[in-house]
Amino acid sequence: MTYLKQLAVLLACCAAGEALSLLLGGRLPGNVLGLALLLVLLLTGVIRPRHIEGAADFLLQNMAFFCLPLGLSVLDIFDQIKGEVLAIFAVCVLTTLCTAAATALTVRLVCAVQRRMRGEVSDRA
Repeated sequence: MTYLKQLAVLLACCAAGEALSLLLGGRLPGNVLGLALLLVLLLTGVIRPRHIEGAADFLLQNMAFFCLPLGLSVLDIFDQIKGEVLAIFAVCVLTTLCTAAATALTVRLVCAVQRRMRGEVSDRA
């Protein structure tokens, strides 16, 4: 599938998530609903990973480019938040550590489950 078709699939999921968010009164963000929809479509086999992998890889490799507007926005309001920079930095460090810990625990759990499943499969064989 060409990159434009792959990107169209990703954008269609995003647009469907936004539409669903509007239907739900904005209670859930459209981008989260779009990702959930994409996950469901991938799990059910409606969309195969090869249908989107080229465009997804491109977007992931260039993710820093999409963060530029956020960084520039922070610079625009720096005068308003400069008194809270230390607190913001502390929150960033704390949430980074929490995210790393949650990721490590999740990987450990998944590895344990995989080892257990492999042990059960080899016992049956």
